[in-house]
Amino acid sequence: MPTGDGLLARLMPSGPLAIDTVVALCDAGQVHGNGIVEVTQRGSLQFRGLSAASAPEFARCVVALGLDAGGGAPLIASPLMGLDAHEFADLRPLLAALRAELANHRFASVGPKVSVLIDGGGSLHLDGVPGDIRVQAVPAAEDSRLHVSIAGNAATGTALGWTEPQHALEVIAHVLSCIASRGTDARARDFANGADAQALRTLAHLSDAPPPNPRPPAEPIGVHRLNTGQVALGIALAFGFTEAAVLKRLAQVAAACGASSIQTSPGRSLLAIGLDVNGANELSAAAAAAGFLVRPNDPRRHVVACAGAPACGSARLATRELAPAIAEAAKPLLDGSLTIHLSGCAKGCAHPGAAALTFVGPDRLVVQGCAGDTPHGMAPIAQFIAGLSRLSAQRQSSGIPESSAGLVSRLGAAGVLDAMGAAHG
Repeated sequence: MPTGDGLLARLMPSGPLAIDTVVALCDAGQVHGNGIVEVTQRGSLQFRGLSAASAPEFARCVVALGLDAGGGAPLIASPLMGLDAHEFADLRPLLAALRAELANHRFASVGPKVSVLIDGGGSLHLDGVPGDIRVQAVPAAEDSRLHVSIAGNAATGTALGWTEPQHALEVIAHVLSCIASRGTDARARDFANGADAQALRTLAHLSDAPPPNPRPPAEPIGVHRLNTGQVALGIALAFGFTEAAVLKRLAQVAAACGASSIQTSPGRSLLAIGLDVNGANELSAAAAAAGFLVRPNDPRRHVVACAGAPACGSARLATRELAPAIAEAAKPLLDGSLTIHLSGCAKGCAHPGAAALTFVGPDRLVVQGCAGDTPHGMAPIAQFIAGLSRLSAQRQSSGIPESSAGLVSRLGAAGVLDAMGAAHG
């Protein structure tokens, strides 16, 4: 796809990547692109700066590495599927069968953005990841069936019902066929309400029952126990990107620490798989030194920045250059209760949902909303950064025991603008 810094290639690995494969992809990203590598919020791997001449060469490298997905709707699986020691069910056979169906172009008319989530549960479940179709395992002691829902994440999606594992592929295929029947622009949300949702619920292999209980948020950063007796170490990319050379060195260090593969994961994160505890500790220290996030409470996790200018032709702000300063200024506010979204334009690609504070280039500020919303105020970026410190000071001096999200809610848009010294829109 075209961007301000050339063409962008997006890969969604179907499973863990061997260390040598990661190294080869990094080399290809440097040779054929500008060397910038991104991991998205849904766990896709992106390479930037390709050209019309170099993109086919990059694609040939990808296919030679055995990573050609064969087209079709994106499939998102639990990042440690089949390996997570806490996983409820091994859904790899379902995933393989669905991938085979898609490779045969059975659903060729499904739009390219329609996604299917296959969630085996475990510590790294997909409850927080939005998708068009969600198939979710639950603890065997509660139920051996799989829950099916459409549109949104696990909390906001529309429940269709429960199915036995042997019928899950048929249910998914039927829903995909219904979406395809409405054209390439159709999404599952078009079926999420009223008669359409009820019609889907009447499928022969779906039974009605309350949806699964909510689960605590999945935390990719940290050590995760595997069913092999080994562990996986989760780290995240600061603001979702790094340089190919840096990622290559980290992969090589991971191999030296005992890792056999690397898996991308939702939350702009990576999992190094096959380590022992000592190896995980050694790799964590090396990752921190290289600028990766190795602590769940790292304040940089809660600042979301798009590629920005000049990488994106639509952006009117150098978001990634500014993100570190914003994270530093907002550190007392970034207690995990809120997100600051730094968007180069009103499209809000990096964070489509609402954020407590959204700064939209070049000078617009939205409080508790999205980048495309009507701005509540205006401020130059330097004033916004200074205002974050003033907002933090107000929280500390208020004497009210509350989270940062609670502070923003209590003050409201007008109060936040006043506290930050920003002009009202």
